[in-house]
Amino acid sequence: MDRVVLFRYHKKPLICRSRLRLIRKFNPRIKIFGLYGGKESQFPKYQKYLGSFFEHNYCIKGKSNNWKWKNSDLAIKLWYKSIGKKIEFDMLHVIEWDLLLFDSLDKIYKKIPENSLGLTALTPYKNVENKWFKPFRGEWIKLLKYAQDKYSYNGKPQAALGPGFCLPKKFLEKYSEIQVPVLCNDELRLALFGQIFKHKLINTGFYLKWFDFVGELLFNCRGKEIPLALIRRELKKKGGKRSFHPFRKRLKKSML
Repeated sequence: MDRVVLFRYHKKPLICRSRLRLIRKFNPRIKIFGLYGGKESQFPKYQKYLGSFFEHNYCIKGKSNNWKWKNSDLAIKLWYKSIGKKIEFDMLHVIEWDLLLFDSLDKIYKKIPENSLGLTALTPYKNVENKWFKPFRGEWIKLLKYAQDKYSYNGKPQAALGPGFCLPKKFLEKYSEIQVPVLCNDELRLALFGQIFKHKLINTGFYLKWFDFVGELLFNCRGKEIPLALIRRELKKKGGKRSFHPFRKRLKKSML
């Protein structure tokens, strides 16, 4: 499978450089593209400091910080229409600046077939609507009705978490051509439109059980940083975890 990386970042250039070196260590020949969502005025600085890692570095323009935070799918849509459609690849891996992956993408995503969406913590929406997506309930009702009216959607809605998802080019081709309502967020829209376009949805396995205290010691979306000591311990285990989120410090050269 021909994979490419879209590195999503908005701050901390020194840490971003550390992450990019980690990606390159395990994927020495992969093409990496940048998706910058920070202050537009700061983009030249990031381009100068990180540009050598990228085939191209794309700056999201004219959008609020909140828009950039919850609409990664729509930002990727902009990137694809401008840059991605000109590139030959099978699978796009969206890797956030605070996500650590200690193995090659071929191995970490080996269970994700070529034309499937790899989504983290994939689960039926009904299981998490009251604990995680409650603030979006009104928008979700509108989005679901849109999907039903426009695409005759009658599936069982799924939800996911943001870090580490991957999207096949065939999905991006379709997604880039349609109007996507700015309702809810990427964690609900990607699964929904994946179903609408008849792609399989596969769990990345990075986060296996929602609201699991033990599992969240190594991977969470609550902003609770993973201690380096726990990462080191896990990496020593045969068959141990190789994906961690969030980690917002520089890695020592010995780990790169």
